Amino acid sequence: MTSIILFASIAHAKDWSTQGPFEIRTQNPVYLQTVTLSPGRATTVGFGVLDVRVDSAFSNLYERDSSSTADENLDMELWRLNFVGTYGFAPDFEGGIEVPLLHFGGGFLDGFVQDYHHFFGFPNGGRDQVANGIFNYKVSKNGRIVYQVSSENIGLGDISLFLKHQLVTEETYMPAVAWRFIFKLPTGNSVDGLGSGSPGFGVGVALEKSYKRVHGYLNTNYLVDGGNNKLGDLMNSAVFDFSLAGEFSFSKRVSGILQLVGGTPRLKNLGIETWDGVPLDLIVGVRGDQPWGKPFNPFYWQVAFSEDVLAVGPSVDFTAWISVGFRFQAHHPDVYKGDFFARR
Repeated sequence: MTSIILFASIAHAKDWSTQGPFEIRTQNPVYLQTVTLSPGRATTVGFGVLDVRVDSAFSNLYERDSSSTADENLDMELWRLNFVGTYGFAPDFEGGIEVPLLHFGGGFLDGFVQDYHHFFGFPNGGRDQVANGIFNYKVSKNGRIVYQVSSENIGLGDISLFLKHQLVTEETYMPAVAWRFIFKLPTGNSVDGLGSGSPGFGVGVALEKSYKRVHGYLNTNYLVDGGNNKLGDLMNSAVFDFSLAGEFSFSKRVSGILQLVGGTPRLKNLGIETWDGVPLDLIVGVRGDQPWGKPFNPFYWQVAFSEDVLAVGPSVDFTAWISVGFRFQAHHPDVYKGDFFARR
């Protein structure tokens, strides 16, 4: 009888599709130069399945602070367009590539973000003391500019290659578990702020567990990056980060997700909290999928908004994130049919 009840509980949980966490990262422009394992599920896309996705993150950032020896002035809007391809090359294994494009500019959302902060009672961090639509990307120390991007740029960022292996399948009292690996190539121009000019790598663990309509996801990662040579001792070469997400299935196709993304500081030695502080982002949104017929099945979409949790820190003020993608069976794995000569 107990076995029947447990089986029924598992079956009922599987009636609700699990969408997974948002694959979003801290959008600070210096953080974007470093290697990151985006939040993900503890399952793979499936053997022979190709997953193609496009992420669009549009962020508004104002980080203006100074100390007796240092000054930080990051005032911009940032658009990151990320193309992601994932392929299940073996049972419980997947590999893929991320190709980001970045654009920095003065933008048009400054007024909207100020009104948004006033409406919800969030601190403005001094952004109402400067004109709207300005672009600044400069860091100084001891009276010397150590890093500056002087113009509004668009271009290729650092490309990353990643790998995942699911170790444990979810059971009644056991979450699904997977390990992940990523390697970042220095393809972005560091002078234009599009990359660090150095490689990086990371390893991580992903867990997930479901109960009826409720699903939970945890990602923890250890990341090592060569950093931007111009920033020298202002960057930490090794960091930990995490993502914790809760999902509620509104239906069998649409879910709401609340997610927290943070980690240890990637920047240091300025004595300014907006630079040296802890990154922490709160993300809320919805995502779903829709059968689209062969070969693109399913088509899926995601819409989310991110806000910095800490009033002072390196996380950006506001990010609007949209993602669309689809999966299809790119390869039908061969099924063993017995000895070739016996079939003849």
